[in-house]
Amino acid sequence: MNWSLSDLMKHKEPLHFTESLDLKADLVSRMAEILDVKDIQVDGYAIKDRGAVLISAQVTGRIVVPSSRSLQPVDLKLDFTINEYYVAQGTSLERFDATDTVLSVEDDQIDFSKAVADNIILQIPMQIFSPEEINGEVPMPTGEGWQVISEQDEQEAQTKQVDPRLAKLKDLLHSENNESE
Repeated sequence: MNWSLSDLMKHKEPLHFTESLDLKADLVSRMAEILDVKDIQVDGYAIKDRGAVLISAQVTGRIVVPSSRSLQPVDLKLDFTINEYYVAQGTSLERFDATDTVLSVEDDQIDFSKAVADNIILQIPMQIFSPEEINGEVPMPTGEGWQVISEQDEQEAQTKQVDPRLAKLKDLLHSENNESE
């Protein structure tokens, strides 16, 4: 999806677009953790606003990435919105809010496919688990001399484990109670 910024600025009415994108090669080359990309659909509008072009689009699709725990493929659903302003290079940005995403356009060309790919990468969570791993249906990984335990198991182990210094105090209190009787 490539557009000319000057052409979009000439439009009096919003430009509606609906596209299916094949971003697999681009995304896999940029991020090796992405195993597959499926059904990327973009539906949105390009609107002239504040001397710039606002592109607002809804992106849906699926990506496959490895689980953080088991490295098994996990299918992640994508459904997010992109709102980005595009301005000519050298334009003053004072008229935009600090929270607005404003991108400077070089050579009068907007490559919105690249913006979609960038935003897909931003949607990938730091930790990814399969539904089975989340529900505890899959055992935690183990190896020779190590094992992965959940935070809950760690907390339970810490509450059961008695600090040796406190154990000596407990014995001391117990012996004092026996002497006083």
